[in-house]
Amino acid sequence: MTLRRLSLVLLVLLAGACTSSGGSAAPDPTAVQQSTTTTTAPAPSTTARPTTTSSTLKPTTTVTTMLALGPGNASIVGTVSGPAGPIDGAIVRIERLVGKNVAATEVTTSGGGTFQLPEILGGSYRVHALRPPDFGASPVEAFFLAANDRKTVDLKLPPAGGVRLTATVIPNPPRLDQQATLRVQYGTGRVDDQGRAALTPIPNVLMTLTPGAGIVLESIAQVRTDSTGTGQWFIRCTVEGASALSLTVGDGVTPVNLPPCGPPAAASPGTTRPR
Repeated sequence: MTLRRLSLVLLVLLAGACTSSGGSAAPDPTAVQQSTTTTTAPAPSTTARPTTTSSTLKPTTTVTTMLALGPGNASIVGTVSGPAGPIDGAIVRIERLVGKNVAATEVTTSGGGTFQLPEILGGSYRVHALRPPDFGASPVEAFFLAANDRKTVDLKLPPAGGVRLTATVIPNPPRLDQQATLRVQYGTGRVDDQGRAALTPIPNVLMTLTPGAGIVLESIAQVRTDSTGTGQWFIRCTVEGASALSLTVGDGVTPVNLPPCGPPAAASPGTTRPR
């Protein structure tokens, strides 16, 4: 009885040993394939291009940021004035030039239109001023500043205010015996932040156009300015070289001088000029 039980136990152990060794001897082909795929996949770092950042840099960028106005032992001082005297609150732009690179700063006038920029380096400089919207830009002052020099610059600003009239004609110049469009914009003069001349339009203003010799009016004489401050008329040149018209706005009359009327426009091939 005992011998039979031992034999049975031995058979069970042998069967378990065979099952265990059989499982380890049969590799999973799927596992091998997945392992191979993971091993051969390129690492993300191998696709990086270390030269990408440096190749997009512009050599002049570093040079420009290194260019400076100071510190140094030179200085620029001066005044800004208009037709009525000194101007406070004007913007003075000061630029130091080295080759094609520019280092710039802006200072504001105060205390009777005065300004100063101390402790700067010597070199080539450009200076101009403006005060929008009432005053246009001054002429640019260009000079060389020695390393220990004190330069005085006095700048004059032209006024930009007051009523302005701007006339345009299409075609330009108008042609003999051809209808042209005349537009006149009416508004208050000013300058933008860059010192360029601009106009603040005045709408709903009655304007009357009176043509001079050699020009006839082919629309109504009186018009009101639209939202852009513009009035429009149709005119025709009857004499080559004619250019004079006059415009009445309110109680004032102002001349409007067009480009002289040119010769008739050349006829296109296959067309006949009307008589």
